Amino acid sequence: MISRRGLLTLGAVALFSLGLTASPADAGTSSQEPLAIVVAKNSAVHEMSLYQLKRLYLGDSMNTPDGKKLLPLNRGTNTHERVGFDKTVLNMTPEEAARYWIDRRIRGLSGAPKSVDPANVLQKVVARLPGSVSYVRQSEVTDTVKVIKVEGKLPGDAGYPVSAVGRSNARTSSPNFFNF
Repeated sequence: MISRRGLLTLGAVALFSLGLTASPADAGTSSQEPLAIVVAKNSAVHEMSLYQLKRLYLGDSMNTPDGKKLLPLNRGTNTHERVGFDKTVLNMTPEEAARYWIDRRIRGLSGAPKSVDPANVLQKVVARLPGSVSYVRQSEVTDTVKVIKVEGKLPGDAGYPVSAVGRSNARTSSPNFFNF
């Protein structure tokens, strides 16, 4: 059986190693592409503030104007999209976000939003799952979802606040077992 000290040491080593791993933000690239916030086409949500997005993705319960519970969906850990979203919306590094969700779990609170990749599969899920909200690169948006405004602006508008870091790492096709 592992002692409490051993468990704490193991946890500290794990958190320390998170800080030593390379992330897409460390790749030395400064290119940024807007991330479109997407919902189902029939969603009553047309706009969100940066504050509302942040609260939603930090675990606060929120509803659509027609009363449906909002369900945030993330991209995969350490993808350029996730790192950029966490940086521009949550104001956190990947390591800070990981520590935030570990702390919430320890306190018995809700866990992190589920992750779905690649972008085309994520958009199919958003299109079919009522109340879901997610983000994809502006260049990857399909006609299955609706792009909503953030702070009154759409991706590509001057001053749009949400962006990815680095180049796209999206796969162009999904495995055959993802048929929606």
